[in-house]
Amino acid sequence: MRGAGALLPDLEAQIWKGPLADPQAPGRRLSAAFDEGAPYRSIELALRLLWRLGLPAADVTMRAREKWPNSIDFAVLALDLLPAEARDAGLAHLEVSVRRANRRRAALANALLRQNRIDLAREVLAQIDPASETASADVHRRAELALACGDFAQAAADIDHLSGTGHCAAAQALRLRLLHRRDGARGFADAFDAARELLEPGCIEGFEIFLGEGDFARAPRVLDIWRVLPERSGPVLARAESRLALEQGDVEGALALLAARLDPERPWGWHPVDHIQSLRARMAAQDDPNEVRAHALAAQRLHPRHDWLAHVARLSCEVVEDWRGLEDQAAPAGHDPERALTAARAALRMGRPGRAAVCMAQARRNASPKDAVRLQVLRAEAFWSAGRSGPARRAQAQARALAPDRPHALEAALMGAEIDLMQGMPAQAAVALAPLEAEFPQRMALWLTKARIAFQQGDFAGAQQAHATFNQLKAAQIGAFDPGDVRDRITQDALQASAGIEQAFAPGHSVQESIARAGLARIAASPGLAACLMQRAIAEGALGFTAEPEAAIPRHIAHYWQGPPGPAIARAQARWRNLHPGFKIDLFDQDRAADWMRQNADPDLCDLFDTLSQPALRADIFRLCWIARMGGVFADLDEYPRLPVTDWLLGARAVFCIERGFGTIANNFLAAEPGHPVCLLARDMVRQALSSTTTPYAWWHSGPAQWTRAVFASQFGAVVRGVRYLSQLDYNRRVATNLPYPHKRSPDHWR
Repeated sequence: MRGAGALLPDLEAQIWKGPLADPQAPGRRLSAAFDEGAPYRSIELALRLLWRLGLPAADVTMRAREKWPNSIDFAVLALDLLPAEARDAGLAHLEVSVRRANRRRAALANALLRQNRIDLAREVLAQIDPASETASADVHRRAELALACGDFAQAAADIDHLSGTGHCAAAQALRLRLLHRRDGARGFADAFDAARELLEPGCIEGFEIFLGEGDFARAPRVLDIWRVLPERSGPVLARAESRLALEQGDVEGALALLAARLDPERPWGWHPVDHIQSLRARMAAQDDPNEVRAHALAAQRLHPRHDWLAHVARLSCEVVEDWRGLEDQAAPAGHDPERALTAARAALRMGRPGRAAVCMAQARRNASPKDAVRLQVLRAEAFWSAGRSGPARRAQAQARALAPDRPHALEAALMGAEIDLMQGMPAQAAVALAPLEAEFPQRMALWLTKARIAFQQGDFAGAQQAHATFNQLKAAQIGAFDPGDVRDRITQDALQASAGIEQAFAPGHSVQESIARAGLARIAASPGLAACLMQRAIAEGALGFTAEPEAAIPRHIAHYWQGPPGPAIARAQARWRNLHPGFKIDLFDQDRAADWMRQNADPDLCDLFDTLSQPALRADIFRLCWIARMGGVFADLDEYPRLPVTDWLLGARAVFCIERGFGTIANNFLAAEPGHPVCLLARDMVRQALSSTTTPYAWWHSGPAQWTRAVFASQFGAVVRGVRYLSQLDYNRRVATNLPYPHKRSPDHWR
């Protein structure tokens, strides 16, 4: 903070270099300066600096408040710097100061909001005196809070007042926000396109909204308008330019823009957003992770209250720190919604959905409507991540009921559609989205969800069209790219395989009716058709399990890992081992797997393992051969068990999970007896698929696509008994799946 250095010189530089040996020392130095007669403004700036740095200064703050009893600045600082038990008295003092001065009601409202007293904050702002010298600023804050609470009538009245009293720039920005919140993205975009002139606050608001909506056609246009404004803030515009580069995947461009405006010799003088952007760019550029982490922790020492910086710092730690020690390290969330969301997201990345729910418990009690929606949506995700569909639905229903505006209503609806799809109810998912989808045409997540709805309903042309729209939006964001993703492949495959028999997969047909109309062989030849019907089969209860008393899946767990072990691997290994006493557990790397293959697998499969360059292909070939020959459990190490999987094995000859995405059979967890017919058939199908291509794609040619064909053909075309099928929710009850390990942030990751 500029201006504070006169009383606390070099403090920020010291903290950048490392934690203070004596955190009380700066407060004592300021107290001495106070005794020597330092002026009001110098004391105020120094106290703001200590508050921002999270350093103690309660004593000198109280002395300043006593010396300047009419100061609202020191009343606010005292409230923020006092210990928790003294804050009620501090708040009472601030209220007296504000009412006595008849000014700065926004300061009192903000103090109440920091304590999650939203109704009281609105009550304070309802009593603005038009004659107050801060009336316009207070009305502006009232309009912001009204928008956050979905009170559009109050917001519109305040915006009109600001416009009528000459505050046109502020009114324009708030009006744009009102249009987005009340009318959705389409209405907002139409108003933007029709606007004759934008001022800088309007540019800032419009840019943020378009980025949030994924509208990468209009976001650059906002910057073009912004750049030619005669009155503009250079640093704010520069941050918007580098952020756009980051969002568009232009890492080199973002780094160049940051290097052009940031002083590398004085990083303690950077704005926190500069640190966030620099850290994001460095992580994307695969800079030395230890150096990135050191930068993140130093920046966090300077800005310990900045929630997004805390989030990025946590991500940097996850890249290098052993997750066994990291999983319980989280900043106390308390009542602060942003801190609660940050802590909950970290817990979910660690595969700890129960902890995620606990992190949000206090914050949701008095949260604002928009924060309450965000918390409830993430709670719903935490619950379905734990396989608990009932609580997930209740949390989503609360989010839907609390949504104060159209964007938050969409977030709640998307979560509702996700839960519906996981339970095989695509028609209900479509109904949930229908009232909102036309209002948000640029939301990529919406189009991906619509594609899955169409796929589950057997409308493969509709699914392909939704993916095409998504791909167009993605190309607008990052430029031309190869859209041959898993979702594109499986949708195109189903569309081509169903040509001429589309009605066989219409929603009203049972799986057996679809097989009768299309033919088992035709369906089993198509991963897409097989996946669609496997998803329907588990939803309609056609995959019931009957235990086989003589079944005996070996108590043997195998993992495969190629390359240096990341910081998350040891935790996963220990967890599998600790939860499964009495199991033999083996970890295979490339060399050990190659030795095993030479001793146990067919020569052609050994050759494939040795010659294919992609680690994912090798892992797939090894797991197929291992489980077909040895039997037991094969689990990827980004699968993190919270409970033992032993119960799944009881009475089962094989265990397969039907994935939530498109209904394919997961190969990140497999369990079977030695020589199980599904495993043998999958091995043969993979062998055939790999021989038919010169450009193998692991997921398609050696992974879930071929496993899905094998499982479908065996389940509906042969007598296969004792197979336990797990829905994604069933699986999630015991195992956290596909955790976002740090190596997956690399563009060339193999898992």
